[in-house]
Amino acid sequence: MSAAAPPSPPDPVERNPLFAARKYHRLAMQGDESALDNAAEAVDRVLAAQENHAEALAIRGSLLTMRAKLNKSFIKRLYYSYKAIKILNRAVEADPDDPAARTIRGFTSLVLPGFLRRLKVACRDFEYLIRRHQEDPSVLPDEMMPKIYLNLGIAYAKEGKREEARKTLADVTERFPGSRESDRAQSLLARLAKKP
Repeated sequence: MSAAAPPSPPDPVERNPLFAARKYHRLAMQGDESALDNAAEAVDRVLAAQENHAEALAIRGSLLTMRAKLNKSFIKRLYYSYKAIKILNRAVEADPDDPAARTIRGFTSLVLPGFLRRLKVACRDFEYLIRRHQEDPSVLPDEMMPKIYLNLGIAYAKEGKREEARKTLADVTERFPGSRESDRAQSLLARLAKKP
């Protein structure tokens, strides 16, 4: 008789609700709709233990914007978007120095519809993250910085601040040559050059 195999140890990501929230949030951002519920469940577990956990609140806000995009009803899209904005602001109020909360709110604010007027928030968050990284590079992984600079340039352009957009996009090409973000910044700079 063979002995039964011992049960496999649980996945460390699944044991830690914040790691699980990050994992499923990332999958949801990549288009895996089934990850939305798993991410929301993991966020609920984090917030049950610490109700003002900035990163978990920010992830919840981001998940709500994804739900808004998936919803066919304009009224429900508005409902989820406004609820997301409120939770994203709460996340940053809970810990204004949390880089994950600022990053998530910045990226989410940038992709929300223009009539919700979140571009200034996106700009402030990206500017803050760049300053923080300059003061202390350990605050954010270096690989995040091209994305943050690029999206700040995009936010400036969407806001009509073309000179700031040009300068920031040029920074992307100079600081991060050969990156996807640099290629995208060059393309955006060419488009901006065509506009008077």
